[in-house]
Amino acid sequence: MAGCPGRGRGCLRRKAAIGSILLALACSGGRPPAVDGILLVTLDTTRADRIGCYGHSKAVTPTLDRIASEGVLFSYCTTQIPTTLSSHTTILSSLYPRTHQVPRNGFGVPKEIRTVAQIFQEKGFRTGAFVSAFPLDRAFGLDRGFSAYDDRTDERPEGGELERRASAVTDRAALWLARAGGEPFFLWVHYFDPHWPYDPPPPYGSLRRVPPTGLSTTSLETLRLVRSRLTPFREEDREWFLAAYDGEIAAVDRALARLLDAVPPARRERILVVIAGDHGEAFGEHFYFFDHGEYLWSSGVDVPLILYGPAIAPRGRVEEAPVRLLDIAPTLLQAAGIPVPSDFEGESLLPAARGPIRPRLSISEASKPWNIEPEGDYKNKF
Repeated sequence: MAGCPGRGRGCLRRKAAIGSILLALACSGGRPPAVDGILLVTLDTTRADRIGCYGHSKAVTPTLDRIASEGVLFSYCTTQIPTTLSSHTTILSSLYPRTHQVPRNGFGVPKEIRTVAQIFQEKGFRTGAFVSAFPLDRAFGLDRGFSAYDDRTDERPEGGELERRASAVTDRAALWLARAGGEPFFLWVHYFDPHWPYDPPPPYGSLRRVPPTGLSTTSLETLRLVRSRLTPFREEDREWFLAAYDGEIAAVDRALARLLDAVPPARRERILVVIAGDHGEAFGEHFYFFDHGEYLWSSGVDVPLILYGPAIAPRGRVEEAPVRLLDIAPTLLQAAGIPVPSDFEGESLLPAARGPIRPRLSISEASKPWNIEPEGDYKNKF
């Protein structure tokens, strides 16, 4: 067949991609889809209020700050469930946890749940994922739809999950990007570094300017003592832990800069970048320490969300209407000119690139709801 040497999978992908683009052209009156490269970056355990563009004056996040200044920053985005696997299932499927039935880490994603990766793959996109912690291991099912799913881990900190650093994840993802060629692609990169233990690599360990007080940001014994309230946790202790946490976020910001630089120059004018936190982290608020998943306070559910790319105009918008991680999947598909499935429970965020949008009802649930403390007249008995 002319123009298609060989009849392997690559050839079939190219033919499918051409078909999907022609369909999009027909549906849009001859206009090509805005982008043919989608980059989704998820920041594990990352609170919005510890990033510079979200108001943290001491943050070292120049990459995130620049992206926000050139894209759309959502000032009030919430996770639908503050647990890694469950939240990422919502991000990729646009389904509430009670719909996709993944209540917390360790549960398998039901086979009938269809993700954006599967949709992109069906439309001829090259699909890849590079994740950095065991909760997202392929054994749990989020690998479906990804031609490449790199979930190798090489570190196990004391008391932590199997993981790998942002620098190593970026190395692998950058190689994948370099091989993307001219094919349309969907790439998901996940950074786990801000999760406990808080042990930032050089030079970001120096962000811990508060003198140590005998508690360790990496010790299981400290974790046990503080969570059981067997030792005082003073304000200077909190500042020490937050400085280490900020250092982890700074290291991720540096890795993100390398990842964006790895996008081939010829592709940069037709790419959409979406950066989102999956959930937050507690540092003593409401007597929760270095944890998430069991409560729905703002420290655990308020997350960063930024859209960035040449298709985003005007640049530097701040959208103040409440939005949800649930809205990411339809955003990705609409940007690529792909119809959004009717069973998606979220709505595209692309209208926010043009101007203010209406507030969206956001429902979040805890993975252990019996631990939610009552607040006011709300008894949380549901």
